[in-house]
Amino acid sequence: MFPKKLLFISLISTLFFASADSIPLNSLEGSWILRTMDGYKVLSARAILDFHAKHRKIDGYDGCNRIEGKLKLHTDDRYSSKLKTYRYECLNSTKRFVSTRLHQAIGEGFIIQKGKMKDEEGIVLKSEHHTLFFKKLGKSSIIDHIKTKIPGLK
Repeated sequence: MFPKKLLFISLISTLFFASADSIPLNSLEGSWILRTMDGYKVLSARAILDFHAKHRKIDGYDGCNRIEGKLKLHTDDRYSSKLKTYRYECLNSTKRFVSTRLHQAIGEGFIIQKGKMKDEEGIVLKSEHHTLFFKKLGKSSIIDHIKTKIPGLK
């Protein structure tokens, strides 16, 4: 029984982490939507991260709030950021789950690796306590698009 469990764990690890190498920040430019967090499907939270390599910034939407922060690169290819949050009411439990854990993962420091889940290519943002899988949305920032649609949004 033990070898079957070991094989299963190996297969799951391969599924989530196609490559153990970190990805350079400049290859992440654009918007990424969160698909899974810590093994849970969380697409309904609609959390999105926008990476801006040139300015080493990150912004987006955490499921409840608009967020932004400056990325700090550590010596071991780990990034971290103290996120600035524009607070809105958050009544949905999935969105609160995502918001809390996304802030924890980014605050405690994370590495970014290539990832594949089922047939979807993407990235895995991995911190000490959380694993997040994102799928690419596009080159342009989703936040810039939202700002043009909602007057007065900073």
